[in-house]
Amino acid sequence: TRQLEMEAVSKALAVLSGDDAHDLFTKTFNPSFVQVQSGAEMSSRRTAAARVLELSAKKFHSPYLSALATKVKLDAFERVKKAIDDMILQLGNEKAAEIKHKDF
Repeated sequence: TRQLEMEAVSKALAVLSGDDAHDLFTKTFNPSFVQVQSGAEMSSRRTAAARVLELSAKKFHSPYLSALATKVKLDAFERVKKAIDDMILQLGNEKAAEIKHKDF
């Protein structure tokens, strides 16, 4: 039923947004598995900056510079991440409204 579905979604959101899930992701994240290019090429400035950071990371064996290079590459997805966050917020609001409606 709809109620069971709502409970399952609530539990899934709680698990995925919990501290344990965040800690696990940060421990197991491997930037070498991240897609670095797509059909639409990154801007040349972003590509050049990411390349300089990657070379510096390799030269100085710095995981921080490597992470920064990955972040520079992925920042093009900020709008997508914001849209996902907005959808999660909207679903939470809808859930609260449905619960309030069912309580009457």
